[in-house]
Amino acid sequence: MKNLLLALFLIIFEAVFEGLKIADYHIASEIVEAVFLCGITFGLFAWINNVKAFSYQPIVKILIGYVLLRFGIFDVIWNISAGQDWNYYGITKLYDKIMTALGSWGWMMKAIAAFWGIAWLVGWRNGIKRLNHE
Repeated sequence: MKNLLLALFLIIFEAVFEGLKIADYHIASEIVEAVFLCGITFGLFAWINNVKAFSYQPIVKILIGYVLLRFGIFDVIWNISAGQDWNYYGITKLYDKIMTALGSWGWMMKAIAAFWGIAWLVGWRNGIKRLNHE
């Protein structure tokens, strides 16, 4: 659960600073961005998992889970922070053009990626563990 909470915090933090930038709140955006770019993303994942070296295999799965969750929810948070429609895609970047062409398939792909990322971040790599309530 701590991996999921950290991933959500990092994704929301980055989406907000980029959204503030597009909404012309430059000073607030730069402050938030400076804090975010201080290396907290991978450093905190390593710290909360007590990783001393990156040869530790579960950290790779955690980082992949983070990337999947970020792909799934970043654009929505960014759009809302920028004051745009939640499902808006631009017209200039290749990523935006591809996602626009995919339409609802792209959103389904993002939803699957988000759920997959959540599953890996909370440790459901081998299925959901059954809780014994006695």
